[in-house]
Amino acid sequence: MKNFTDTTSNFFGNNLKLARILNGLTLAELAESIGTSRQYVHQLETSSRMPTEEQTNSLAKFLKVKVDFFSVIPTGVLDDTSIHFRSNRTAKQSSRIQAKVNVALFIRLVDLLSKYVNFPELDFPSEDGFTTNNDIERIAEKSRVHWELGLGPIDNMTRVAECAGAITTTFSGVSAEVDALSSVIKRPIIVRNDAKDSPGRLRFDIAHEVGHIIMHQDIVTGCKHTESQANRYASSFLLPRSSFVKEFKIGSRMDWRMVSALKERWGVSKAAILYRARQLDLLTESRYKGHVITLRKYEAKKEKDDHLIPLEHAELIPDAIENYMIAYGKNLDDLLDELHVDIELLNQILDFDLSKYQNLPHSNQIVPISRFRK
Repeated sequence: MKNFTDTTSNFFGNNLKLARILNGLTLAELAESIGTSRQYVHQLETSSRMPTEEQTNSLAKFLKVKVDFFSVIPTGVLDDTSIHFRSNRTAKQSSRIQAKVNVALFIRLVDLLSKYVNFPELDFPSEDGFTTNNDIERIAEKSRVHWELGLGPIDNMTRVAECAGAITTTFSGVSAEVDALSSVIKRPIIVRNDAKDSPGRLRFDIAHEVGHIIMHQDIVTGCKHTESQANRYASSFLLPRSSFVKEFKIGSRMDWRMVSALKERWGVSKAAILYRARQLDLLTESRYKGHVITLRKYEAKKEKDDHLIPLEHAELIPDAIENYMIAYGKNLDDLLDELHVDIELLNQILDFDLSKYQNLPHSNQIVPISRFRK
């Protein structure tokens, strides 16, 4: 009898679905690529049928993954209680699914790197039993005390989140309908949309997702109520009420130079400053709406002085990849082989180009990646 290895015996259909959506393909488009039917591909994705070895090879090549990608045992379920979306309420379900599969691949990257490097320990306070805006104000203030941040401007919001053990990234392949999202499977993951180029708004997004992590564990979010709570947390955290009340000057007319100065000092958008002033009743509803109309009239798409706020980038993952390569004698091909994907797929879930790690020198000394300062 002829001996042979059945390369499809460990084929998990969920991995095929993951690879298909990562490539932005429909069932029909993938079926056409391998010369079969939509129904057959659906059967493969639900594991009710197994592909032939030839089909497996064709699928891997077309979907920019290694054959072994299909054999990875799926872990973790990105359900509605473990992932928080900050998105337009009219966002298509397909946009959310696309975001979820990007998160799933990113989690695989984090899990792989965790075998080689020590990420910061999780240090997020947990809060529940809050009901009022004052409760959320106190939670934000307690967060600052917990992380020893004082009541002044946050120098780098991304670094604060990563020092607390979250890992941030930016996805280029996520629809503009999804502003940001966070996942709380194993280790908090915070994702920003690179279609939004306002550094102040990106910082607000990070603070918003930190609010979800602290306040909404095991809670389905996305409704108006939970989004309002996370927005309140972000405003309270970035612009503490005791400090903001002292610096926001109220006059008969809006002092836009004052607003610009606050924007540069606190690293938030002018829209967020007006929003905070209304929250604290420093502006009436009618004055607030009037100022928002004025701001949108002259600075609708992009605020004029966004360049005054430094654009923040993820730090943990770039350092972890560098450590993986330098300390362990690995290279970029090793990383791609261990994840079973091509560089194109991995680049779409990172905010930097992996090719810069092509020729790193090797060392026997491990580079620490928990050296951050808030």
